[in-house]
Amino acid sequence: MKKTDVIFERKEFLNLAGHNGMANIVANIVKSNYGGNDDDYRGIDCKLDFADCSKVVNMEIGLDDEYSRENAIHKVDVLLDVLTEFREALVKEAKYQSRLEKKRAKKEAEKKEKEKEKQDNEKGR
Repeated sequence: MKKTDVIFERKEFLNLAGHNGMANIVANIVKSNYGGNDDDYRGIDCKLDFADCSKVVNMEIGLDDEYSRENAIHKVDVLLDVLTEFREALVKEAKYQSRLEKKRAKKEAEKKEKEKEKQDNEKGR
């Protein structure tokens, strides 16, 4: 593949720096000439790869005919819609989990304080 054949290419790590695990997304749109050098016979390979540790999802998106092109754009639109809604729900749940974590920590601290008071009272008898 020549550099001039690449129409779009983007690779991104999905995890924050310092987070263990190899998660990434790779998106490519690459020319494929099946008619020699005649640009009228130029095809296209569109791929999306998602990886999280050992799990990989590969999507190939076809643009061979009008229906395939319409479907390709539909696929990406649906992915964007679902990911946007998923993110909104995830943010909401992350905030809720944070509150639960603080609540559990407070209960644990109160429990330890009561145990300490009980031990102190037993020593003072």
